[in-house]
Amino acid sequence: MSQVRLRVSALCIKNGQVLLIEHKSFAPQDPQLPPSYWILPGGVVERGETLNEAVKREMMEETGLECQVGTLLFIKELLYPYPGVQEQGSIHHSVSLGFFCTVTGGEMITGKDPEYPDDQQVILKVSWLPLSELDQYNLYPPFLSKYILAQPPEELEYTVPEFFDSLL
Repeated sequence: MSQVRLRVSALCIKNGQVLLIEHKSFAPQDPQLPPSYWILPGGVVERGETLNEAVKREMMEETGLECQVGTLLFIKELLYPYPGVQEQGSIHHSVSLGFFCTVTGGEMITGKDPEYPDDQQVILKVSWLPLSELDQYNLYPPFLSKYILAQPPEELEYTVPEFFDSLL
């Protein structure tokens, strides 16, 4: 089993929309998972990089947008296969820190994941999705839609950080 990965993600909301990335499934062989889903911009923290720097770099790589990193919103653990099954976490194990962010500049693009060659990219699309239509999309992690809609966007950056385990 490889190391546990530390990831960061950026939750950006403006004008009643949330910035999300349509991403290919990390486990395409699993028929219980959709072939793609919408996630927050983010990725793995590199050695020697601060969390703040990692969020800004991932935002730029994946969306072409610059951001100001705000408060920590949530901590999400992901084990795949899931806890309680044989070889839990043998394919993937990460801990993701979600931060409230504000877009400050740049030009939106569908970015690339530098770890993959052009013909194996996992980012399909970057888009601002209306909060009122989030139930029409496959969001990952599963708690994300309810979490975003649980409080008014202008109060989100002042919430107490929450922990979500692999089963949520």
